[in-house]
Amino acid sequence: MRDTSSPSAEISVDAGTGYPRRSDLRYSFVAKIEVTGSSGKQIVAVTSNLSRYGCHVPTTTPFLPGTSVKLRIKRDRTTFESEGKVVYALSGSGMGIHFGNVPVGERVVLKEWLVQVSGAELEQRLRQSREANPSRPQKIIVLSALIVVLVATLALTLLWFGLL
Repeated sequence: MRDTSSPSAEISVDAGTGYPRRSDLRYSFVAKIEVTGSSGKQIVAVTSNLSRYGCHVPTTTPFLPGTSVKLRIKRDRTTFESEGKVVYALSGSGMGIHFGNVPVGERVVLKEWLVQVSGAELEQRLRQSREANPSRPQKIIVLSALIVVLVATLALTLLWFGLL
């Protein structure tokens, strides 16, 4: 069965930078990842970012784009496992992997991680904003942004589980 819960694994490359345009927000996320190609070759690395649809794996020996992989991401005592496909490989920088056929239980793990890292990122931005001693209008803008992020997270969660 085809995974229809995410955008196409085809991601276009921005001609100006060589980096692909993202289909979703990516958050800084550091966790151990094991990526196994169809040939049995395995790469063990640490992720650098994560989204609902994929992650970036820094490695000097990335798999070629189009390679089907199985991956296991471990963070603290939690593990996420999924099939995937390499959508880009940047020599010396790593590869981007699009998740595919993600089981429902694994989607829950992924969602929990994304809620944690997006909340931490927002908290860091708010802290930096406070340290800069913003004026009252800036505080209102920051709080408005927080509300928008929370509403968007709720909407995306409801969409993800087909409740909207």
